[in-house]
Amino acid sequence: MIGEEDRRDHRRMRVTTEARVTWRADGESMVVQLEDLSATGCAFVASRECGERMGLSVSVPSPDHRLDGLERRGRVVRCEPLGPGREDGWRVAVAFEAEE
Repeated sequence: MIGEEDRRDHRRMRVTTEARVTWRADGESMVVQLEDLSATGCAFVASRECGERMGLSVSVPSPDHRLDGLERRGRVVRCEPLGPGREDGWRVAVAFEAEE
């Protein structure tokens, strides 16, 4: 059986950095821990549960002041608790919307 990673068109890079997520429905903004990133999506750990298809914006600052950071809009495709004994957060997977 082909695993999820093998079916992706774009490879995901493992990252460990902070990003800012803004939920489009209510404008709430929070700093999250980004875990992976690709051309079509990302995954992060957040302190709040969210529903599938929720719209959000993701902002990742550039480590180099000469380059712009990443700004993308997307939708939640999965939100799962971190696991037993880890009630402090949720792992959120996001698919980015096509750029216009």
